[in-house]
This record gives sequence, structure tokens and C-alpha cells, in this order.
Amino acid sequence: MATNNFNIADSIRQLHLGEVVTVFTTAGGTGGGGYTGAIVGVDSNNLYLLLAPASAPSGATGAFGTAGSGTTFGALATIPLSQITSIIQNDL
Repeated sequence: MATNNFNIADSIRQLHLGEVVTVFTTAGGTGGGGYTGAIVGVDSNNLYLLLAPASAPSGATGAFGTAGSGTTFGALATIPLSQITSIIQNDL
């Protein structure tokens, strides 16, 4: 029987910082719908995406993106490489 040696982490490392991608994971619910953002980092365990500027969840005191904080960074998503099922590059 043939062995599949494909490792998604190898594909992720070929992407560039700042590149916009959509990442789908094994999560259910909202997380299963994918995350779209700019790659801000990759390490041996995680992919880090800067998601579109958004407000922090209500009650998150002092969080980036909260009303009146003067920031528009958006949210940082930390996605374990082992949970990624697919990645779509958003080339225009």
C-alpha cells in the first residue's frame, strides 16, 4: 500500500508573511467556516493570522480593537498546524 507523505506544514512554510489566505480547520461550528487573514508568522506548531480589523468580544477590558482604544489591528488567530485541513491562497 502506498504511503502519503504529504505534510501541510511544508506547504504553509512556502507561503509568505503578509500573504492573505483562508484556512479551514477540523473545528466545528464557527471555526469550521474558515479563517481569512494575513499571515504574520509560522512556527513549528502554529500558524498566526491577522484577521480583518474587528472589535474585541464584549467585556474584554483593554483588548486591541475595543471602542475608544485608538487601534484597528484586528484579531490574531493562532491555528495549530495539526488542525488545518486546507489553505486557500487569495491571489488577485
